[in-house]
Amino acid sequence: MVDCFFLLLEIFMNSKPRLSTYWVTCADGLETLLQEEIQGLGIQDIEKFPGRLIFKGKLEDAYRVCMWSRLASRVLTPIHVHELDFTHDARDVAEELYEGAMNFDWSLIFAPQSTFAVRLHIERDIKVNSQFATLRVKDGIVDSFMEAVGKRPSIDIKQPEITIYALAGKTEHTYCLDLSGDSLHKRGYRHYMTDAPIKENLAAAILQKAGVKERNPDIILDPMCGSGTFIIESLMILTDRAPGLVRRFGFSGWHGHDHELWMSIKNEAAERHQHALTQTLPQFYAYDADWEAVKATKQNIIAAGFESVLDQIKIEERTLADWPDFQAEGKTAVIVTNPPYGERLGEKASNRALYLGLSSLLQKNFPNQYAAVIAAAVEQADVLAFNDPQILRLMNGKLPIYIRFGTIKPATVNRPFLADWQPQQFEEIEGAVEFANRLQKNMQTLKKWAVKENIYCLRLYDADLPDFNVAVDLYGDRLHVQEYAPPKTIDPEKAKKRFNLGLQAIRAVTGLGRDAIFIKTRARQEGKTQYAKQSTASKRFIVQEGKAKFLVNLTDYLDTGLFLDHRQMRLRIAAEAKGKHVLNMYSYTSTASVHAALGGALSTTSVDLSNTYLNWSKENFVLNGLTVDHVDQQHQFFASDCFEWLKEGHEQYELIFIDPPTFSNSKKFYGTFDIQRDHNSLLKRAMNRLTTDGTLYFSNNYRSFEMDEEVQAMFNVEEISNETIGLDFKRNTKIHRAWKITHHPV
Repeated sequence: MVDCFFLLLEIFMNSKPRLSTYWVTCADGLETLLQEEIQGLGIQDIEKFPGRLIFKGKLEDAYRVCMWSRLASRVLTPIHVHELDFTHDARDVAEELYEGAMNFDWSLIFAPQSTFAVRLHIERDIKVNSQFATLRVKDGIVDSFMEAVGKRPSIDIKQPEITIYALAGKTEHTYCLDLSGDSLHKRGYRHYMTDAPIKENLAAAILQKAGVKERNPDIILDPMCGSGTFIIESLMILTDRAPGLVRRFGFSGWHGHDHELWMSIKNEAAERHQHALTQTLPQFYAYDADWEAVKATKQNIIAAGFESVLDQIKIEERTLADWPDFQAEGKTAVIVTNPPYGERLGEKASNRALYLGLSSLLQKNFPNQYAAVIAAAVEQADVLAFNDPQILRLMNGKLPIYIRFGTIKPATVNRPFLADWQPQQFEEIEGAVEFANRLQKNMQTLKKWAVKENIYCLRLYDADLPDFNVAVDLYGDRLHVQEYAPPKTIDPEKAKKRFNLGLQAIRAVTGLGRDAIFIKTRARQEGKTQYAKQSTASKRFIVQEGKAKFLVNLTDYLDTGLFLDHRQMRLRIAAEAKGKHVLNMYSYTSTASVHAALGGALSTTSVDLSNTYLNWSKENFVLNGLTVDHVDQQHQFFASDCFEWLKEGHEQYELIFIDPPTFSNSKKFYGTFDIQRDHNSLLKRAMNRLTTDGTLYFSNNYRSFEMDEEVQAMFNVEEISNETIGLDFKRNTKIHRAWKITHHPV
């Protein structure tokens, strides 16, 4: 008998703990990363399915996933399966779910004193009202309790002690205990939210894939930090902080809960975190253009328990255009961010401009460093200048997001085209020798000036010779060639032949190929017509001017989005804008406003009748890292008739720029605008909005324009045309006229 006892004891001591089945759910796209993470916890034999992993393991394994998984959504253990009987003709899924719940003794799982809630997941192609079906599962559980113990538990949808997860399937219904309670992405630290935040577990997944721990960076930057999720999740990873350390779980009211086991896992996690806190941390940078986001980030970091390391986190209100010197040379950096894509930014094109601007900044500040950037569409992510880029698609709630990973390409040395251009040796082009010589001479003359002044966009030739009536403009390393339509007295075939010879000469002199030359035909403006859209090709490029970058369109319209003759005026505005409120009337693509903003203007206001140009304006702003449609209204855009807008407002400005068209008969504007006829009333209204010590710059390109005598008597009016015309337009000084207008001293 004694021998039998010891035999049984030996069998008991050597027996393995009972294994149970566990489901670990996750966002679509995270399955592989989650599997790697769980394997890192010592769990093997994992089956992978869309949106979940299944493994057999000990209760300790399930607890460790709850405590340590940064990527999982929920940990479930199936406790009852209701196999379906298909002897009936029509399915009543809700009643099937009720029967399954009713046919199990739930008092074995939790006490009737506990509160509970039901979550229902329905497999694809099963038709049932989810709300009603969830209610029937709840009814089944309650009726089961009444039958078993004569008592019923209460429902608590917001904070239940027990959560039952029911999966409605085609051949069976599975009822699981949710060990997580709330979704595991809820760490408990995010007390303050901003628009469209990324879920904590997705942020952790992105950081894990980016290798933030393995890279051991000196710098971690999130330049659009929102509520600080990336910063906090980085801190948690680098300080070995278990995401489940300070949150409650759904197993606490479960009869099978092993409190002692759980406390041992929790104490171990706390000790690991305290030890890791003694290690050196990177320098963190958390920036956002929104002060509310900056405040939320700081408060959430404190709520997460990282107040002691706040001195290692620079949390500041900054736009992309306002980055400091990170002193990153010789250091390792990881940049990870969630830009305001999609509805938060508005136009798709604006999104692209934002990513182009961000990419340029990363190239300048963090060459050869690693970055992960979220986008709403692959096309946005594609513009990021990364070496060996990788893309990961995830679901942030119901929205798909695309994360681009890669090493940042160094910025190419940006030099004016003319800096590296040298006169070409080429065979004479019969019929265009004089034109080729003139173009080459012009380029040689402009070369030294363009290099010294760092000018990327300029006019190379403007109908210098009567037989070659074209304008040749350089935009970066591309040419915009405008052919002025020949008079009707000229044979069209002869004119065409001469123009083709001119193009041949242009290619020979500049060394640029056909793909870099864009051609348009421009009729002489009669004063009563406006230019219409020429093409739908929409090939847009980024060009540099001073500190600013602009999008130019060399195909769709006669005008490209950047009036080259006003370059000097824009640079003057950039130099004078610091600390001022700036108004730009007839703003077109708001290039002058961008210069003002980059020059340190307190605010810019751009007014134009065209929504097309104002959207283009916003693209130019975000391309330069400047915020638009922001709550602080630092940079505002108004689609309005300038006359009416001036009349209706009362705000004062220290710097105003007005460059109206010669003539306008827009459908949006009642009547017509004529610069000679209407400039008197326009300027008087504008001067009414100018501060006492402010400056108004006025220009137009009407060659016969005469400044009204009344305007000259009422204000200080100084013509500054010569100062605003660059060397590339000195041959044609009538390209525009410009005035500086101020109030008389009081």
